[in-house]
Amino acid sequence: MQPDLNSSSLFEVYQSLFNFNHDACYALDIDGNFILFNEAAVEITGYPLDSALGMNFVSIVHEDFLEETIGHFKRVLRGERERFETVIIRKETGEQVNLLLTVVPIKVGNEILGVVGCAQDISENKRLEAMLSGKNRILKMMAKGASFQEVLDEIVFFIESFTNGAHCSILLADQEGKRLIHGSSPNLPPAYNKAVDGIQIGENVGSCGRAAFIKESVVVTDTEDDPLWEDYRGLELSHNLKACWSSPVFDDDHKVIGTLSIYYCRVSSPLENDRVIIEQATNLTSLVIQHYHAKKKIDFMAYHDALTNLPNRRFFDERAKQAIAGTKVEDGEKLCLMFLDLDRFKFVNDSLGHSIGDRLLVKVSEKFKEILGEGALFSRQGGDEFTILLEHTTKEKAQDIARVILEVLEEPIVIDGTDIFISTSIGMSFYPEDGEDVEMLLRTADVAMYQAKKQGRNNFQVYDVMLDAKAYEEMQIENELRKALEREEFVLHYQPIVNLCKNEIKGAEALIRWENERVGKVPPDQFIPIAEETGLIIPIGEWVLKTALLQLKDWHENGLENLTMSVNLSIRQFYQPNLLAMIREAIELARIEPCFLTIEITESMTMDVEKASVILRELKKLGVGISIDDFGTGYSSLSYLKRFPIDHLKIDRCFVRDIAENKSDENIATTIILMAHNLGLSVIAEGVETASQLKLLRQHRCNEAQGYHFSRPVPAEEFARIKVSS
Repeated sequence: MQPDLNSSSLFEVYQSLFNFNHDACYALDIDGNFILFNEAAVEITGYPLDSALGMNFVSIVHEDFLEETIGHFKRVLRGERERFETVIIRKETGEQVNLLLTVVPIKVGNEILGVVGCAQDISENKRLEAMLSGKNRILKMMAKGASFQEVLDEIVFFIESFTNGAHCSILLADQEGKRLIHGSSPNLPPAYNKAVDGIQIGENVGSCGRAAFIKESVVVTDTEDDPLWEDYRGLELSHNLKACWSSPVFDDDHKVIGTLSIYYCRVSSPLENDRVIIEQATNLTSLVIQHYHAKKKIDFMAYHDALTNLPNRRFFDERAKQAIAGTKVEDGEKLCLMFLDLDRFKFVNDSLGHSIGDRLLVKVSEKFKEILGEGALFSRQGGDEFTILLEHTTKEKAQDIARVILEVLEEPIVIDGTDIFISTSIGMSFYPEDGEDVEMLLRTADVAMYQAKKQGRNNFQVYDVMLDAKAYEEMQIENELRKALEREEFVLHYQPIVNLCKNEIKGAEALIRWENERVGKVPPDQFIPIAEETGLIIPIGEWVLKTALLQLKDWHENGLENLTMSVNLSIRQFYQPNLLAMIREAIELARIEPCFLTIEITESMTMDVEKASVILRELKKLGVGISIDDFGTGYSSLSYLKRFPIDHLKIDRCFVRDIAENKSDENIATTIILMAHNLGLSVIAEGVETASQLKLLRQHRCNEAQGYHFSRPVPAEEFARIKVSS
């Protein structure tokens, strides 16, 4: 039989429900004083029962929520039911506790005698909610392109919002990982921030330096007594910083990239909630630092050259636009743009390899940076091309800088013990007279640079409007040159080489000629450099060799049995990978003996002695003759004469021209002839035009000669009719 519940037993039921409820339960009189307080309420608030009873609720509510909470209390006293959130301050620890309250009036009859309520601790939910909201806010800032500093400051404010009056600091590890530099600490004293900016990472360097050093969290609850702070004792106490908790911030590879620290103006130890917040904040800080480090690296890569780390063309163009906008033309200010191209850099790449070429570019870049200092923008456009931007300058100052650049490159650059000589050609344009935007200034500087190339390289030229006409002409030549082989516009002329002892034609030198419908007759010294630069010299050179040897075969079959053929090779041809195969194919095609072919090279092509030696020996194995053309005008290194398998030396025409009138030229020619004979070499004199020149050459036992005195270069059909007079 069920027992009856009388009023006394019902009271005990309600009292049990109140006292043993998991939620905090309490009752207030009409003045707001606690009259009931269960064990859960004691646990949440930290106030013992004897202290809580008779205490007014106002004394434990956080001041920011007090007015709103009193409003809810008054409405309940008017008979309403209320459900709301508030925040109280926990006794002793001073922690903020978020509560969800359900409050109803206590009614006896029609009279309200107080209120009764239940409180749930929702602090953890609030903390997680605030954490998630804060993280999302910071991630959105990053996504929207906020600055690194703005995001670091936001992290600091975010962390501080979870503490009880603490100040937060983020320090960043420097690139070498030896020091910590200031990141963000907007609420710490500026003097303190300045003092700790750049502190070393070390075992006994405060909380932050040690945390980064041992890669573990360091908690100093009282800086006044802790030995870690011995060297900073006066510093932290002068700013009333009594406690410091520091945690290292790691990247994904567990490398320390910074520290996160929390300072209190009182002696303090972290609670469990503090440790959770610090861990979450440290992870967030790691994410942010790595993001901006990656962004900085990506930005650097987007605006800098990967090989030299110099600004690239994109960076240069943007900066130049800004500089143009800031140039005060009315005050006589000028802006100079220089375009630099290394001379014969492709030869270095082809002969020494791309690895050496890359290292040479780096070395040259370093030299240029030293010369220019901070007063100019120096960039790499690509390949071996560089640009320099000079602001607020004059033509005289810009030209002085160009001269210094040329002088500095006179010294060899040493790579792996090898001296490499490199020079540069410089073109200069000025704003506003040579162009009103970056594109035009680059174009005009480029035109001036090509003029410097044509002036013999290793010099600078200032843009002149007349250069554009020349540039247009060269562009036309290049365009037509690309189609010349296909259109069969090239022909060969042949100049006789005369044996001076026998007074008879010993051989012929093949010389290319070009006539085009649009540009007319183009001299070789105009189109050969363009062919060399564009690479067209390779197919053109192959055509010359095959055509010349087929002509030689025809002459052999028509009575000129012992005639030889000399063919010039350019530097690009000489170092082309399939040179030997191409020459062998031409010889086989013409069905002649290799000994009837002489390959002519210039001294400058033998700069790389080792590689040149290999190529020349392979040519000798084919059985062809080898002649050094224009001897005396190049590097004139006599050592290679012993090392290279050479058959002939050709004395340059500049020494022959005045041989009969100028004793110095006669002595030079005589010396070359004597030296060649002592080395067992044959000597050929170029540019012989007069009988007096020929007489002297014969007196000094020159073996062979060619020039207008015997014949101009002529078409093949005229060559057979040439007669040599004594």
